[in-house]
Amino acid sequence: MQVKPMRKTRLPQLLAVSAAALLAGCSMIPAYERPAAPVAAAYPDYSAYSTAATASAATTATPAPSVAWQDFFADAKLRRLIELALANNRDLRVAVLNIEQTRAQYQIKRADQFPTVNGVLSGSRTPTGSGGLTNVYNVGLAVTAYELDFLAASAA
Repeated sequence: MQVKPMRKTRLPQLLAVSAAALLAGCSMIPAYERPAAPVAAAYPDYSAYSTAATASAATTATPAPSVAWQDFFADAKLRRLIELALANNRDLRVAVLNIEQTRAQYQIKRADQFPTVNGVLSGSRTPTGSGGLTNVYNVGLAVTAYELDFLAASAA
């Protein structure tokens, strides 16, 4: 088998393809460095959060739902921020209104579980041929069909 020498006309093409393949494997993107977080690295050390105060107050502590948020947060800046957020949070207002609307819808739907009672009272007066009046009174009471469902508790 005879090997032909490489022609000079193919050498620039081969170099161009090699350079393109080499450059395609390289990335000019710089390495990503995460920026520093704009918050403190640790929680502030308040006396209310210390273990000694927590241990002594554990027996006389009030339940969490009865503590106002203003008493819970000690930082004045944080309190002001929470006040502004509560006062200007439209999404919170919309969420509260949606909850109230859903509760009202639930109560309307729940009312369908109970029987409906309707009462009707009507009266009419018509003249008779002899010059008198005839009074007719109708009273009606209607109850929708209702079925009581007693569930038997199974003893397991």
